[in-house]
Amino acid sequence: MKKSIVLLISLFFIAAVSLLIIQNLKDTDSYINEQNSKFTKTQIMFLLNNAKDEVSKILSKNQENDISSYLDIDYPIVVKDAKIIVKLKEYDKYNINLLKSKDEKDYESIKKFFEDNSVYDIETFRYLMKDKQDIKNYKQLDDLLVTVTKESSDKRILDLKNYLGFIKFDKKDTDTNDEKKEILFYELFVKVDYIKQFAKAYYILNKNGGVEYFELSFK
Repeated sequence: MKKSIVLLISLFFIAAVSLLIIQNLKDTDSYINEQNSKFTKTQIMFLLNNAKDEVSKILSKNQENDISSYLDIDYPIVVKDAKIIVKLKEYDKYNINLLKSKDEKDYESIKKFFEDNSVYDIETFRYLMKDKQDIKNYKQLDDLLVTVTKESSDKRILDLKNYLGFIKFDKKDTDTNDEKKEILFYELFVKVDYIKQFAKAYYILNKNGGVEYFELSFK
C-alpha cells in the first residue's frame, strides 16, 4: 500500500512539472525552433530554468506539508524531443566555513564528523582557511580538500567531500532522527538530453524555493 501511495505521489509530481513546463513553452516566444541546432544550448537552458521554476513553486506552495515522499527519486519528463530528469534531495551537509571560527563550539559538529571518519588534522584546514574569504562554490571546496590532502598526506579527506558544503547552514541544528524535522534547504538536480547535447544543472534551494546556489555544465 505504501509503495502504491509513493508511486501515485511520484506520478502527480511528474505530471505537475511536465504540464507547467509545456504550458510555459506555449506561452513564450523563447521556445526556439527545434530544428535550429544553433540554438540548442539556449533551448536546454530554457528547459533547465523552467524545471527549476516549477520545483521552486511546489516548494513555495507546500511549506506546511510533508514533501518527503518527493525526495530522492528520479522523475523522468519528456517535452517534445527533450528528455529531462529531475531529482530533489534534502541538503544535509556540513558547512566547511565554520572551521574558520575562533570559537570551537561553532565547529564542534563538523570536527566530530571528521574524527568519526578517522580524519584528525582539523588544524590544517583551519590554517589554510585563516584570513581568507569563505568558500563560495564547489570548485573552491575541491581545491581546498586537495591542498589539505597534500599537506596532511591523508587521502581519506577526499572520501568525505560529498558530505561537505559551504552555505550558511549548521548541520547540528538538524542532525536528528525525527522524521518530522524541518528541512531548511534542498538540492535539485536537473539533467536535459536534447538534440544530441546533454547538460546538467545543480541548485541549492531554500525551503521557500529560492535559489541559494547554482552551477551548470554541458557535455
